[in-house]
Amino acid sequence: MNTELIISMGLVGVMLSMLGMGLLIAYYGSSKTRNVGFTFLIVGAGLAYYLAEIGMDAYPNQSFMNGMLAFVGGMIGGIIGIIVFLIAIIKS
Repeated sequence: MNTELIISMGLVGVMLSMLGMGLLIAYYGSSKTRNVGFTFLIVGAGLAYYLAEIGMDAYPNQSFMNGMLAFVGGMIGGIIGIIVFLIAIIKS
């Protein structure tokens, strides 16, 4: 396996999780936990910057970009599936 691809996929997963949790905690959290939500947002934004500016320039080959695109698509599809499932559970 390509080690750079594995590390980058892990970082993308952490980035998406941090951004999602940060948005939810910053919006729905109490006054004490909102600071944690903003911290998560800052960490997620920092990882996004690293992956967009530094990480992608270091590995410009096409197979790396295809792998990252497939991984992000799978993560977004999974998130949409979970949201649809939760809406179905809540509506019933």
